[in-house]
Amino acid sequence: MEPLNEKLKKRIFYRRAIKVGNSSGVLLPKSLFGSELKITLIKPPRNIKRDLTLILSNMLEEIMGIYIINQNEKKIEILVPSSNINRHLEKGVYIIDIVPLNHLKKSIKEKKDIREKILKARAILNKILLEELKRI
Repeated sequence: MEPLNEKLKKRIFYRRAIKVGNSSGVLLPKSLFGSELKITLIKPPRNIKRDLTLILSNMLEEIMGIYIINQNEKKIEILVPSSNINRHLEKGVYIIDIVPLNHLKKSIKEKKDIREKILKARAILNKILLEELKRI
């Protein structure tokens, strides 16, 4: 039979890091107070700006803005107005629609669902263009 100390060493806790002041922390049972713990990162936080810069790196010269139009735990929908590229990409959790700006402006005028997505969008790159698109 294993001693109690050995059983405690094998306990595994799955917790989400929470905000603690200007840092983050993990809440554990009070019985572990004073224990030495090993924390293993299972799923790093998303860095949307870095990820999109890497995904879109070979098209940056043509990109006029990057906007998050829908975000949930599993998928992040991204709209990218461009000067002349028309492409749909799916990379990991990102669904990216790269659309020529003139086509996008036309769609905003003609399609109510596109207009609503633009109104709810958040800017990653070129907030001024997003504000202009919201006024169409």
